[in-house]
This record gives sequence, structure tokens and C-alpha cells, in this order.
Amino acid sequence: MQLDNIAVEVLRHQFEAFCGEGAATIKRTAVSPLVVEGGDYSCTLLDAKGNLVTGGGHIAYHFYAATNAIAGVFIEHGDDIEDGDVFMANDPHRGGGLHAQDIFVMKPVFARGVLVGWFANSSHLVDVGGMQPGSFAPEATDCFQEAVRLPAVKITRAGVDQKDLWSVLLNNVRMPHLVEMDIRGLMAGVDVGAAKLRELAERIGPDALQNGFDELNRRTKEAVHAEIELLEDGVYRSTSWTEWNEEKFRVPCTTTVDGGSIRFDFSGAAPQTQHFFNTKEYIVKGKIGVELQRLVGQDLPLNQGYYDALTVHCPVGSLLNCVHPAPVGAAHLAASHDASEAALRTFHQAVAASPDSLSRPFLSSSQTMSGNCVVTFSGKGLTGSTDSWIMIDGTALGSPAGNDRDGTDFNFYLVGRQAAIQTNDVEVTESWYPLRFDYRRQSRDASGAGQFRGGRGVDFEFTVDGSPLLTGNSIGGHGNIPMPGSAGADPGRPNSIVLRDPDGSATPIGVLTQGFTLPEGHSYSIQTAGGGGWGDPLDRDVSAVLTDVEAGLITAKDASDVYGVDVSDGSTSRRGELLKQRLDRAEPALVTRLQTDAVGSESSVALPIAPGVEQRGGIAVSVRSGAILAEAPAHWTDGCPVLVDQYSDGVETRRYLDPVTGHALHTEVSVSGEPRTFESSPARWSTWADGMVD
Repeated sequence: MQLDNIAVEVLRHQFEAFCGEGAATIKRTAVSPLVVEGGDYSCTLLDAKGNLVTGGGHIAYHFYAATNAIAGVFIEHGDDIEDGDVFMANDPHRGGGLHAQDIFVMKPVFARGVLVGWFANSSHLVDVGGMQPGSFAPEATDCFQEAVRLPAVKITRAGVDQKDLWSVLLNNVRMPHLVEMDIRGLMAGVDVGAAKLRELAERIGPDALQNGFDELNRRTKEAVHAEIELLEDGVYRSTSWTEWNEEKFRVPCTTTVDGGSIRFDFSGAAPQTQHFFNTKEYIVKGKIGVELQRLVGQDLPLNQGYYDALTVHCPVGSLLNCVHPAPVGAAHLAASHDASEAALRTFHQAVAASPDSLSRPFLSSSQTMSGNCVVTFSGKGLTGSTDSWIMIDGTALGSPAGNDRDGTDFNFYLVGRQAAIQTNDVEVTESWYPLRFDYRRQSRDASGAGQFRGGRGVDFEFTVDGSPLLTGNSIGGHGNIPMPGSAGADPGRPNSIVLRDPDGSATPIGVLTQGFTLPEGHSYSIQTAGGGGWGDPLDRDVSAVLTDVEAGLITAKDASDVYGVDVSDGSTSRRGELLKQRLDRAEPALVTRLQTDAVGSESSVALPIAPGVEQRGGIAVSVRSGAILAEAPAHWTDGCPVLVDQYSDGVETRRYLDPVTGHALHTEVSVSGEPRTFESSPARWSTWADGMVD
């Protein structure tokens, strides 16, 4: 039966409402602050085969991960699935979700005697066992040390609780009363969603329901392909790195656009490691879909059809697709974020080269989620009993700047509907845990400078108050490598953490540090990462610079040294001096004698290659000055002088300059010694010399 447009939309909104009601039930029935206040939960609807239909709640990354969890149920239980069963799983190696703490509770939905769908709910539990309270163990070297690991098991069989399983689980976790109540909240959510879906299936019939699922997925896939088809065919590359304090693990992405298809290939990614941020291909793909939906098909459901329109390849045995028994306690952080951000940078490169792309208004760098810096604490709580909790205040990063606007403060998304997770109110945190906030405020520095500056991250500090000693585990990213900017802008700042004694002395620690201690009266202080900017800082509007100075976000010296603006009179006379200094300091271009009569002419249609760079026939030209930068099919930066600055130990920035004016066309953040980490090669450029493009 072919459904008309109205019927499809009615079904779509019903499905979304079911998930919304299931998610609201979790919030009302769970108890831990991370779930109730922070919003770390989701409710996902899947069809009878385990294909994604839609989801609700804050954590959209759970939606695609739910397909892996349901696949695990079928593997473990085959046909032994009855009405009234409820399953639970948490092991990414065997039918789990994003990591062990994000436990999945899954319920099959039956109508007219047949299986018609699934609800799969997930939230972050305060503890699931393992070597560290809270179950984040940065020093774990295999998954056995991290947590209690559950494949898909029945916690309810035909409506009856399996008490033995509950006893085993709760005997192996800290704070079992909180763990049980949060799991019961997930169970309440699947019950509500399942009742709604069952009523609909009974009314319209299982076949009509499945037809609705299939039609939504088919239409979504076609719509995504249609938008991808507006991108220029070609190859686009970007490299990121995942940090283990001073160690750096390569995460390269090569994206190929061919007609309506797009493939994100992570061949060359670092091998899996003994560090806890190994991840899985389904997690990486799930994240790419969530990020991409902010740019492609924003009005489309994030369903199986959306994901089927994307191809993601992560080599087996790599950091991005590890095998048992690799530790995976942070499989949803660090490496998976770095991978999705590298993929998004390649996508932005493709969009920048595509004049017809519907995503051009949203051009920016990628999101900044890889800079998340959360921390777990354990010790004697306010009640006198042992307590453990996770603080997510360090997720309030700054977003990248857009091509026409400054970045968003306290949010890693420039474009989006809501934050993925919400920071608790200060008063809520202080009422639950033995600490007192000294401040939580907007950062103040020249981080992410550009024509449009990056968003501001949060600075905060708290002091232990009400506990003799707290032990902490820091779980963060990008303590050395900053978040890159775009179109010649500066990078945002990395994370930095300091422990302060009552006398004011400070001890820096790495963003991945297990087992640091805070006695009563001692303080934890963090400056979180900021987003990269867009465009050369020397192009920033003077009034915007003066406004930032007046607001106390930057100093008068920043205004002069970074933006070339004299705050006393608004003069920009220093900009010419700064541009000259760049050219004087820069390394010579790789190619300095380009043919001015290269194939193509001024009469050729100008087509974009990168921000500020056009293809005119067979040459790449700076839009600002008309300088010839490269001849097809060479890298467009070959004719750019390169200004290299040491950013931190083993990390450098490279500014690719207009050879005439000295303005920055692109600023690269790279591990020292690495070759260029980016490429934009639309097919009309790479095949020009072959005569394949007219």
C-alpha cells in the first residue's frame, strides 16, 4: 500500500510523540541528577527487524547505537522473544551501546500476536562496577577492568522480574539504590512507548505499521541522496588526532562524493590501543549522522533511511573499530568525536567547493565535542555515606564560528536544536554534593580569533566543602591540540585543569588523569576549550572588536596584536604592518613560478575550491588579490607562503597566506612533522588536466 504525504506525516509525528512521551517518563521516574537535570537519556523506536525509526530525549547519539543493541538481542536470543520480555545490555563488544555506563533497556512490542517493533531506552548510570567509582577508568588496559559487562539479557521474562539477574548486577555496582531507580526509569519509559505503539498497531494492523516505517525510511534516504547530489563530486581529506596526554593517535578521514553517494573512509586510523577511548564503527557512524543532520536534511527524521544514505568505513582493529578485549569505557568520547569532526571538516570542504549546496549557509568548522572535559568524583558525601558522581560542567564548550556569525557560547553546536546534554544548575550540584562553586563564567581571552570569532567556553572553579577527601578522574580531550578554525581564522584554546591549595598554589594536571585527590578546602579549576574562528582576524569589523573589549572578553593589547585595532580611536592602521610581518616571516611557497598563462582565462567561469579561493579554468586563484596559487590538479595551497608557529610541544599552526596581501586563506592545526592534513579536490579540478571537464 502506497501512503500519501499526509498519512506519512501523521505517522511520523505519532512516532515522534511516542518517543517524546517515553523520554518524559524517564525524566519523571529516574532519580540521579545527571539524568533528571542533565538530560542524559533517550527513548528510541525501532521496527520489528531492529531498523531505526526515530527517537526522543536529549542524546541523539543513542538512536543509531540502539540498532546495535537490538541486533545483539537477536544474536543472543534468536526466536526466544516473548510479549512482556524486557532486555538489558551495556557491552559495546557484544550488543551494547555507546559505553558501559550507557545501559540499554529494550522491550519488544507485540500486536495481534506478532512482533511489530521495539523500544530501546538508554541513560548514563552513576556506576556499573569496575576499578573506579563511576566506572570511568582512564588507566584500564582492557574491558574486563572497566565495568560489569552485559550482553543482551532478560531482566523481565513474560512480565516477571528476573530477581537473580538483578541481584548479580546490583551486587557489583556502587550506589545500587540509584542504579536500580534509574534502570526502573528506563523500564517505565519503554512501557509507555510500547503501550502507545501497540494501540496504534492494533488499530491499523501490523502490515500497515511496517509499511509506514518503510515509507518513512525510503523517503528520507531519497531526500538525503538528493541533497548530497548537489555537492561537487570529488575527494576531500582532513586529519585529526586523539590525545592521551602527550601521546597522539592519528584519525584521518577521506570523504568521496560521487553523485548522490557519500563515503567517509577512515583507512589509516591508528591501531587500537590499551587506552579507554577505543570505539566502534557503529558509534562513529551514529555520531556522523547526528552532526550531519544539522547541515543536511534538517527537517528529516534521523532514521534508518538517513543512515543508509551514508557509508562509513572504519578498519577492523583500528582505534575506531576495535576488537575484544580492548577497553571501551570512553568509546563515545575522544576518538569517536575526533572522527566525526574530521568527517564534518571534509563535508564542509565539499560544501565550500559546491555553489549549489543547500548547506552553504551553515559553513563553519566542525563541532567541538571532542573537547569535552568531564570529571568523576568519589568520597564521603553530604549524608556521610560514600558517594560518586560525574560533573558535566566541562561540556559547556564554545562552538566554532560560522561564515557569517560568531560562535555560540557554552555549546559545542553552532547549528542545532538544543544542547546534547544540559549542565546542572549550580544550586542543584551544591545541594547534592560536598562542594561549593567559587565561580562559573564565560572565558576571557583571544581564543578562536577571526573575522567571526569562536564561541566561548566556560571557566569554573569549585572548592571541596563537606567531605574530608575527594578522589577524581579527569576524562577530557584536547589538552594540547586546539580546535581548528576555518578560512584563515585562529584555533580555539585547548582545555587546561589546575588543582589549587588553600594557600593559592596551583598544580596543573592532564585532561586524562586518574586518581587525583582533593582534600577539604582544596579547589578544582578548569578552563574549557573554545571554538575556532572563521576568516582572517584582520578582517573583523572594528565595532565587533571594540564591543568585545568593552565586554571584557579581550584586552586592548589583544585588539591591537590579534585584530590590528587601536581601541583609543578605532584605527586599523596596524593591520598593514601585521600583514607585512606575516609575509616576512613565512616560509616560501612550494611553487613560486606559476604560469600566468595556464589553461583557463579570465573569461572562464569562476567556481569555488575553498573559502576565498576560486577555480578559473585550470588555475586556482585568490579571490582577494587575483594571485595564482596552483595549477590543476595540484593542491591549491602550493603557491601560498606558509607561516608556521609552534603552538605547544609537538603541535604547530600553519597559516597559508595570500602571496600578495599576506591575508590568511587557511590555518591548519597539525602535529609537527606531519604533511598537509587537508585537501579539497573537486573532480572538475583534479581531472582538469585530463580534459574531462569542460
